[in-house]
Amino acid sequence: MGKDTIADIITSIRNADMNRKGTIQIGSTNITENIVKILLREGFIDNVRKLLLT
Repeated sequence: MGKDTIADIITSIRNADMNRKGTIQIGSTNITENIVKILLREGFIDNVRKLLLT
C-alpha cells in the first residue's frame, strides 16, 4: 500500500488551522507542488514559499 500524499497535505493544513499555526512544511515532490498550486489558486491557502536546502 502506498502513501496517501493528498490526504497527508490536507491533514497537515487542517491540523495547522485547528492549532492556529501560520505555517507548515511538507516534502517537495511534483505531486505536492501541483496540489499546493491548486490550493493556492482556489484560495484554500494564502501563501507558498519553497525552501531550498543546501
